[in-house]
Amino acid sequence: MADLKTLWGEIRPQLTRDIDRAALIDEKLSEMFAAFDAGDKERGRDAAWLMYNLKVKELR
Repeated sequence: MADLKTLWGEIRPQLTRDIDRAALIDEKLSEMFAAFDAGDKERGRDAAWLMYNLKVKELR
């Protein structure tokens, strides 16, 4: 998960147009990490699926 945090930390500052979606991803990443750390796999997966369905490859 540290790799994901590092990668998002590099990508996030480059986003200029989809700031609202990036903020949602920030929130869901935090939620996902907290859920997995707490052993709540279902909540962690739900957060991951939400981000996946945001089509993050299209962020600008």
